[in-house]
Amino acid sequence: MHDLVKRGLAAFVPIAILLGMIVPPLYTVAVGEPVKLRMEPVDPTDAFRGDYIQVNLEAETVPESRLDRSAIEYFARHKGGELTVYALLKKDEAGICHVKTVSAEKPRGGIYLKGKAWEDGDQKVYIDYHLDKFFVPQHAGKEIEQAAAKGRAVAVVKIYRGRAVITNLVTE
Repeated sequence: MHDLVKRGLAAFVPIAILLGMIVPPLYTVAVGEPVKLRMEPVDPTDAFRGDYIQVNLEAETVPESRLDRSAIEYFARHKGGELTVYALLKKDEAGICHVKTVSAEKPRGGIYLKGKAWEDGDQKVYIDYHLDKFFVPQHAGKEIEQAAAKGRAVAVVKIYRGRAVITNLVTE
């Protein structure tokens, strides 16, 4: 019987790990709040996987003036440090979300993104939300990249409790 328990655990542990990696993004897509974020892509192709967009979001570079007291105090004490932050978003009249404030404390309400932030010493804070690649249909990458270079492309993102998943890239 002892051997049967070991085999059962040996089979269960890898499955549990895989489910732990798959379920949170799927749940975010299913119940998350859809928002649009302005984007600036870099490179549209991968020799092995086809067209993709290396996504750079406008929300990833934030002026220090948008930091709240908790984030300002952290960066003042930890020069060159990295901080888990929450970027509270606000929709403009066109329906595009922009970063309103960045805090080291989790917001009690509203739509927000969770990410890792660091300063560059030039009155800017960079935030990594892990929204850096999105695969697109073959030969569509260049078109989206060109639209983004003109400020006419947005990433449609589903957000649930700070976790975000890109669901589409749209050109205007």
